[in-house]
Amino acid sequence: MPQENYPGADAPMDATDERILVGLATLYDAIDPMPSDLVDRIDFALAVAELEADIAELTRGELVGVRSEETDSVTFTSGSLSLMVTTVRSAHHVRVDGWVTSPGADVDVVGEGVTRTVTADAGGRFSLDEIPRGRAHFVVRREGYRPVITPSMEI
Repeated sequence: MPQENYPGADAPMDATDERILVGLATLYDAIDPMPSDLVDRIDFALAVAELEADIAELTRGELVGVRSEETDSVTFTSGSLSLMVTTVRSAHHVRVDGWVTSPGADVDVVGEGVTRTVTADAGGRFSLDEIPRGRAHFVVRREGYRPVITPSMEI
């Protein structure tokens, strides 16, 4: 419809307009809220695009108990690469013990506000202590291959 059918359409916004917009925003937040993990998913997608990396998928997850500590063990795969990580949680930190099918690969643990890197030994084993608890993902770098990045998980 032509603009002349809406009197005041080109007038500056006033308090009534702002109240209407706030009401609409509140309505949309109530009926269609933003997913709680949307920011993490966007960060992950941007990291993958930036790295031009392959994405590993979670192939197995199980709960493992050791001496009453919280312990999780998961395995990720991508092509010929497998990465198994076991996390042992304390009150504020996590120890990550892992194994990768590519000995000598560099493994990054990318957590909230911290990135730690370790090189797997000749058997593919690695360990990192005092990783802050929270969301994290892993990046595996091997000579001659594209990096492999895992989906984020709560550690």
